[in-house]
Amino acid sequence: MLHTQPGFVTIAEINPPELPNNHHRDLAAGWDHVLVTDNVFGKIRMSPYAHAARLTHDTPTVSPTVVVSTRDRNILAIESEVRGAIGNGVGSFLVVVGDTAPHVDHLAHHYEIVEHLTGLQHQLGPFEVGIPTRFAAWQFRRRVDLGAQFLVAGPVMDPATIEESLAKLERQAGDPPVFVMLVPPFSTRWVDKAERFGSVPATDQLKAKVASLNGDTRGFAWDQAHQVATAALDAGCAGVILTGVKHDTAISEGAHWAQKVHIAANTRGVRA
Repeated sequence: MLHTQPGFVTIAEINPPELPNNHHRDLAAGWDHVLVTDNVFGKIRMSPYAHAARLTHDTPTVSPTVVVSTRDRNILAIESEVRGAIGNGVGSFLVVVGDTAPHVDHLAHHYEIVEHLTGLQHQLGPFEVGIPTRFAAWQFRRRVDLGAQFLVAGPVMDPATIEESLAKLERQAGDPPVFVMLVPPFSTRWVDKAERFGSVPATDQLKAKVASLNGDTRGFAWDQAHQVATAALDAGCAGVILTGVKHDTAISEGAHWAQKVHIAANTRGVRA
């Protein structure tokens, strides 16, 4: 589980397919951990609980964390899904509010769900419950006090923003591990899009560099992602989550990037 995982962890955010297929098997070649999203931007896909269950059966070397979106479910429906996933070997859940595009009514509160699920741990056996946080000390502390066992912050595109962003959390000894979501800055358009969806704004220097590139923008983007991971490692984070990339990209370029991050972590004396 993420909150007890030693070393520095690299995680790929993946979207379940619209219909079941076998593409998830390819993840085993480059990833040990994945974050399975829940109908991002209101696009209906295969259940993340079911997809994570398939991962545990078909690719047992890949550990899934299921995103539990509370935006349009009541507490009974969420507990039922979680119970089914646990019964299929899934042991990690990240509770989020969920987006409202298109608009949906929120029937369950994410704080309430975290409290409810952590209260079930003595009954259902070992599993973990995490929650996202903004880079704000008041929110981070409230979610630590709530009982979240790991926290996810970000996303971040620019390594120059990591130190300042993490300092805003005002972390204390004994706090749960923090994982940073990152987005490779593939293009000016992609940087703008990521900022609109909540990424930490990139510096003017990064934006100018991306705009000036005529050739290998992807090579530059992956280098920046590597620097974000290194900065997160130096800041004492537990790992990073690669987000905003397609499934095929996560399997190919993303897996290569993760391997480089692991090598860097080992060089610094942190087993990844």
